[in-house]
Amino acid sequence: MPIYMGFLCTERGMVIIMANSKFPLYIAAAAALIAAGVFLSKKKNCKKIQIPEAPKPPVSKKPPVMSKTTEPPKASVVPETINVYKTAPQVKTEPEAPKFKTDYKPSLPPALESIFLEYEFAKPDPEFIPGSILQYTFTEFEDVFEQYEFAVSEPEPDPVIEAELELVIEAEPEIEPAPAPLTFGNTMGNLSNGGFVAADGGWIYYQNSNDKSRLYKTRTDNTEKTKLNNEITYYINVLNEWVYYSNFDDGWKVYRIRTDGTQKTKLNDDDSHDVNVTGETIYYSNRSDNWYIYKMGLDGSGRTCLNSDRSDYINAQGEWIYYQNQDDNNRIYKIRDDGSDRTKLNNDISYYVNVVNDWIYYSNMSDGKFLYKIRTDGTQKTKLSKTAAYEVNVSDDFIYYHNAGDNGYLYKIRTDGSENTLIKEEYCKFVNTAGSLIYYDTSSVPDAHNLNRIAKDGTGWQKVN
Repeated sequence: MPIYMGFLCTERGMVIIMANSKFPLYIAAAAALIAAGVFLSKKKNCKKIQIPEAPKPPVSKKPPVMSKTTEPPKASVVPETINVYKTAPQVKTEPEAPKFKTDYKPSLPPALESIFLEYEFAKPDPEFIPGSILQYTFTEFEDVFEQYEFAVSEPEPDPVIEAELELVIEAEPEIEPAPAPLTFGNTMGNLSNGGFVAADGGWIYYQNSNDKSRLYKTRTDNTEKTKLNNEITYYINVLNEWVYYSNFDDGWKVYRIRTDGTQKTKLNDDDSHDVNVTGETIYYSNRSDNWYIYKMGLDGSGRTCLNSDRSDYINAQGEWIYYQNQDDNNRIYKIRDDGSDRTKLNNDISYYVNVVNDWIYYSNMSDGKFLYKIRTDGTQKTKLSKTAAYEVNVSDDFIYYHNAGDNGYLYKIRTDGSENTLIKEEYCKFVNTAGSLIYYDTSSVPDAHNLNRIAKDGTGWQKVN
């Protein structure tokens, strides 16, 4: 049977026309014309989306390398708009043109529908920006030359991933509070000179030489003078509304009394000298027991012996106690407040020992009774004066003393050895200080007292009575 073939070309493609004797050619041609009309009508009704061309990025930006392995999520599209999704990047040494897939399937005549089972397009433009207009060619079939314009859209963002986080707050380590500042009942300089005077809260507590050395108090302007006891009083310490002292009339026992003169109480039965009240403890040289150092609580409890040296000029400074060791020719020693770590600090015959901060000041009987100082660890021994010094009292930046080389007059010198200065041409002993004032005894007769005071700058001399 003979077969007749003809071709009808359109913008959309080519239609093959076949006929035979049972299917005349004019009928086949008519069918082809009808099919072509349908085909053309579909093209006529097809809408073309026109989107303004987006600006291109700088040439320096390179396109990412894309992979086909990651499928993009589906997205809703506007009719006749193809949504193309960028696939995940793939690291390669040589960059390739990115590939894209689309879920768009255009409406085609049955004659061409079978070829659009899968759409994969190669991107011709190397400078791709999401959202730009791209032209893609169906390259899988050489006989299809129609080009489509595609509007590229970004995929929907990934869902926010929520997770429960367990908040663990570690407690900060407990920090031990800093120890309270060490409190003293009197200065070391005063206690090394008999402790005749102590200052506290705007009051001066003192041994009144005009009333048989009884304990008195007065304002710093020498007003409101008040008698507090009826005993000869030495080694005065004032702390927390109490006055601690050694009671000469009762064999040098330690007593305490309120600052208003009430609640007088005996705290021990020892012959107690160099009484130091520091913090919660009373230290003293117990002459009832070979001058050994003892300690006890503020109420007299816990009485304890700390050493076995004959000890004088006791300076209790926190955890260390410094003293003159009479068993070793009056050298300076130190022990801890529990009696341990006994340490020798110098080889000088040392009197009027004052410990202030990290220095020990003393009159060196091994070298003309001159003033010296050493560190509390025994180092940096330094000579301060070239004149004999007794009754040494260190207060602030000066050392006040009895100048044995100048009639026993009252002098002062800086703690670095400079500015040696005469304060008062008057014999002095038992030099004590209280604030801006110097108190001293002017009696040259042993055990007789005549207390005077003067400002540290040498002005305002007056008799204390």
